Order: sequence, then structure tokens, then C-alpha cells
Amino acid sequence: MIRKGFLAVAFALCIAWPAFAVDPGKASGTVTIDGTTMPLAVSVQTRKVNLFDDTKKDLVVVVTDKVLGATKPDDEVELSMRARRGDFVVLAMRIDGNKLVNVTLNYKGLSGLVILPGSWFQYTSAKPAEGTLKLADRDFDGHKYAVDVEFAAARYVAPRQTAAPTPATAPAATAPPASPPAAAPATTSNIDRKQATGLLVQALMQRDEHRALEIIKLGVDPNGRDQSGIPVLNWAVMMCQPAAVKALVDAKADLKYERAPGMTILMEAGACPEAARVLRLAGAR
Repeated sequence: MIRKGFLAVAFALCIAWPAFAVDPGKASGTVTIDGTTMPLAVSVQTRKVNLFDDTKKDLVVVVTDKVLGATKPDDEVELSMRARRGDFVVLAMRIDGNKLVNVTLNYKGLSGLVILPGSWFQYTSAKPAEGTLKLADRDFDGHKYAVDVEFAAARYVAPRQTAAPTPATAPAATAPPASPPAAAPATTSNIDRKQATGLLVQALMQRDEHRALEIIKLGVDPNGRDQSGIPVLNWAVMMCQPAAVKALVDAKADLKYERAPGMTILMEAGACPEAARVLRLAGAR
């Protein structure tokens, strides 16, 4: 009798909690973009600084259709460039604790940034870096997306470098050491800054501060303006998004712009004390 009761409980638990059958480092499912469905087969994990707290790090799960090779999962610029070349499709989940913050998509058929709010998705997780992600057909900014994938992300391991073969005989004289190669120029994001401005304004209007900060950190023009000529900083102030205000100020947004004579950015922040404090510390008057 006791054994039957135990089996019944075990069976009930199996039904209540989904079993994740994907091997570590693998994914099983698809992403559909504008009617084109692509299989997802690989998943790796990394960490990125939290958008609000520099002392914390968020988990980022990167799911692709092919292995990343030498490209690290936290190298957003390289991932974006390779995805646009058609090397692979990239789906990156930012997870803060147990909450899915947003999902970034990169693919050759897309331009600019595609950062979808986490609230649009059905996200389940048995433990960190393992779970499922689903999105029913969703239209956004002229494109249609759908996701249905199970993943078990492993830590990224760079491919081994194959050593050059040793020559049979050593040369008679040792050549002087070659001068080190010139340092490569700093890499900057290749996003379309004009399009990113529109996405930032949209995120601010929707009060999606997580998404707004993600776009700002990837290189949006801090002095970009919407179609009516209103700067993104003013939008961040009007929608009372102090973290976005600080991010734009740190990116050197213009603090002297006046939407009307005498209407300074600090005056506009009158209804948002936290934003006003940020602006005042930055020197706004």
C-alpha cells in the first residue's frame, strides 16, 4: 500500500513538473521570422552586467542554429555582424534572477536591433540556463516572429587552436623576433542609429526601461530625435525613466536643448524628482 502511494506521488510529480530532455549545450526547437522557420540546435550561457545594478550580473542564454566557433556569446557586435552575413540566427535571452527581461534576435533578414520584451514570451525554467521559451505569432516593427524552443545552455568553450607543424630541421640562424602587429581599432556597434532612435522612443513610450537601457548600451545616438524633433533625453524625462536618463547623460546627451524658449530639460523633469536629481548632478540648469 505504501509502495502504491509512493508511485502515485512520483507519477503526479512527473506530470506537474516538465522533464527537460535536451543535452547540455544543446537546444531543440525553432524560431520563425517573417514566415521562414529555422531550427535551433545549440545553446550556451554567459553573464552580463545588470542594467540597473553594476554589482549584479544577469544570466544570458544564447541559442543558435549553428555553433558559435571563435565568437564569444557576450560579443554582441560580432554576433550581430555574423548573423547579418547569414552565418547563423541568434536568439539571446537576458534573465534577471528568475525573470526573463527581454529577448534579442539577430538574423540576416533584419536590420537594426530587435529586442522583444520578456513579458511577450512564455518562459519556464527548471534550473538556471535550462528551460523552454515560447512566443505565439507576434507582429513587431513590420516583422512577424514566433519561437518554440527547449534549451540546456552550457558554458562557452572556445575552439582549440591547432598548433603549426614543427619543421624537420631548425634554421642555421635565428631570425630576429617580428615586431608585434598593430593593435586592432576598437570595435563599435554596427546598429542603424536612426532606427535605434525610433526603437528607443518606442521603448520609453511603453515604459519598458529594461529594453530602453539595452538599446542605449548598444550605441544609440544620445542626441537622437523622433520624427517631431523631440530628443530621446526629453522622452526619457517625460516618461519618468531615471535610469534611462542617467544612461543618456553618461553617453553625453545635450543638457542645454530647450523644446521651447525657457523650457529647460530640468524644468521638464519637475514631475520626476529622480530624473531631476540626475540632471542636476550632471550640471543641467
